[in-house]
Amino acid sequence: MPVSDEPTKKSFLEEDLYDALRWLFVGAVTWEASRNQPHRCGNQDVLAMFTSFSQARALYEFFYANGRQHDDARACDFTSTSAWHPTETNLYRTYMAGHKPANKRVFHLVYSRSSHAGGPGHDGPDHLKNQVLEIAKDIRSLTEQLANSADTGFRHSIRHALQKALQEAKLTANLYGIANPF
Repeated sequence: MPVSDEPTKKSFLEEDLYDALRWLFVGAVTWEASRNQPHRCGNQDVLAMFTSFSQARALYEFFYANGRQHDDARACDFTSTSAWHPTETNLYRTYMAGHKPANKRVFHLVYSRSSHAGGPGHDGPDHLKNQVLEIAKDIRSLTEQLANSADTGFRHSIRHALQKALQEAKLTANLYGIANPF
């Protein structure tokens, strides 16, 4: 049963959607910085990757899931019934969907976890651990699509949440002294 009142929905977008996007983007920037400055903080890359993937999982569910518990927010709550049916992206299907590398490698304990990393070898370009920034960019694109498809009363809140989160990413990149990847 989705929430129906507009103030609650706007509050969700301005606070909770923003928060999930912020930590996704800040995590991705931190991951990127750790790749350029590996000795800055031990295990920073792994911590940033897990932060990004956790937020990505929640956001992909927000964008794609059909089922829900009574208090789950879904992107379709902010659009007319027929307006929001995005096609699952290749990154989602390849890395984040059920039974794919993020679920087998990050979110569930399975036998032979390292064989579920999504790519050949330990450092291939299609390895799960090398998808942090691409997945964050994918979710940025989905958020922009939602902002364009949302009912008029929610568009500003979605765009504002996205812009605030991107500003946090920019500040983080500046702090690390790297180019902002967004």
